[in-house]
Formats: sequence, C-alpha cells, structure tokens
Amino acid sequence: MNETIRQTVLDLMNRHGIGELEYEGPDGTLMLDTERAIQAHAKILADSPGVFLSRHPGDKTEPVWPRHVRRGEIIGWLKVGPLLRPVTAREDAVVARPILPDGSLAGYGGRLF
Repeated sequence: MNETIRQTVLDLMNRHGIGELEYEGPDGTLMLDTERAIQAHAKILADSPGVFLSRHPGDKTEPVWPRHVRRGEIIGWLKVGPLLRPVTAREDAVVARPILPDGSLAGYGGRLF
C-alpha cells in the first residue's frame, strides 16, 4: 500500500473514531490499527491436504497473531497421517492470523493464512 494512502486512511480512522480496520481481498489481507499499522501480504496455501495445526503438537505456547515472519520460517504444520509437514512463509511478511482453526482439514491449495 502506498504510504500516502495508508496515512490518509489512518487519519480518517482517527477522525471518525475507528480503532481497527480489516480488509481481505484476493491478494491478501490489510489490517490497520490506529495504534500500529499492520499490512499482511502473506497468502499462504496448503501444498498438500492434511489437518492444519498453527503450532507443533509438542509446543505448548500459544502462537501470537499477527506476527512478522521471515522467508522459510515455519509458521504452521499439516498433519498427514503420522507425518507433520511444515508450512513455511514464502516471503518476509506479516501474517495476520490463520484462516483455518487448529484441527481443521485443509485441502490441497486451500488458503491457510
């Protein structure tokens, strides 16, 4: 998003008492918060069918969303039978939150983030 447009939208939000704005389009999600602006470009698709997990089953900490991710960083898992396949970020971006709840079935090419 153009920085001028972003700032104009944030100014309008402040003027009208809007604290948060979220827009989801075919190319990604835009989230703006008057405290901090977050643009989420990541559109992450499942590269195989499986059960989606936002964290490894051995990890007991809750994932924090939105979060900054680096290219290649593991941001989730697909459980395929007894195997766990990592879901990785394809680019440096901000991931707003998973589209699917944990334990949901993800189809091949289905959107995860």
